Amino acid sequence: MENETPGVTRKLSFFCACCLLLAVCLVAASCGYRMTGSRLLPFNSITIKPVINKTYEPGLEESLHNALAGEFINQGIEVRASGGDVELEATVTSFLLGAVGSVDGIVKEQEIIMTVDIKLTDNGRVTEFREMRSPIKITFQSTGTVSESAAHKETATDKASREIAKEIVSRVIMRYAK
Repeated sequence: MENETPGVTRKLSFFCACCLLLAVCLVAASCGYRMTGSRLLPFNSITIKPVINKTYEPGLEESLHNALAGEFINQGIEVRASGGDVELEATVTSFLLGAVGSVDGIVKEQEIIMTVDIKLTDNGRVTEFREMRSPIKITFQSTGTVSESAAHKETATDKASREIAKEIVSRVIMRYAK
């Protein structure tokens, strides 16, 4: 008889823990808590106009356009060539390379600083985000052959575009979450 009591106590404890967890979930749901995501946005699709590149660096427009499309798709928002619920215009306004590390006057590591202006048009309402940048420092190795250095720079440029796209999409979502 004494052997059954610890088993019953364990089952009772498990049952109480399950009831408590269920009660907490029900209270949280009844208070109106919910996850913020694309379902709360008043639009389901977006048209990303061709990116304008005002710098002398070639290929930035394609890199940023692909990054923006990928990030919106990741958030469950359909990207359309035309006829989207919302229209986004992006302009790359600056692209700078800065020396981060050098040895004996030879640059070994460089930083990419890219700035983008955004214009979002929703039913005639225009919202602008100026001077969007990557929230993290993007660097690349500039050592080795010229082709290796160019490949590192291209990879870093794509990463900068993805980071800026994440920042842009989060700003758009936060604008509508208010």
